[in-house]
Amino acid sequence: MPNPVKELFLKRYINLRLKMIRHGERACNFADELKKVKNILVLLPAGHEYEEQFQRFIKRLGEVFPGSRVSTFVKSTLRKTDLNWLGVPTDAYLKLIQEGQLDLVIDLNHPQDRLVSYLVALSGAPLRLNLAQGEWDDNYNLHFRPPAGVSGEEHLAYIGRQLERLVSA
Repeated sequence: MPNPVKELFLKRYINLRLKMIRHGERACNFADELKKVKNILVLLPAGHEYEEQFQRFIKRLGEVFPGSRVSTFVKSTLRKTDLNWLGVPTDAYLKLIQEGQLDLVIDLNHPQDRLVSYLVALSGAPLRLNLAQGEWDDNYNLHFRPPAGVSGEEHLAYIGRQLERLVSA
């Protein structure tokens, strides 16, 4: 049974932490940075991780970044032992993500998910891409916005084409 007080504290805590995180971004050439990508983490929406469109997108990433390691994550796979009493990933769990030396994190959650955005912000990845526009856009530094009226599958294909274009530039 959900605890409304705990949920309120969780929401406020994550919102505060996300607003306080400053990545100290420097100007960079994204095409050059993307050519160096070796470790990718794709954050999939819970309950949809096995949908064909997401599986095709992950396969496409392997083609765009040959020789790279593509890992996936779904928020629903977080165990209670990975979270503190408030429901936020523990420091030990965050350290495991950071030790993965991620080069690129892609958040495919639509709409943006607070907890997933928190993980992205603390992942240590220099390149952080999101699918959906939202409240936590400041935690991402790559935003590929397709033309209006594009379906989710077309949006994923659009991102794949944009990444390929930047990598081959």
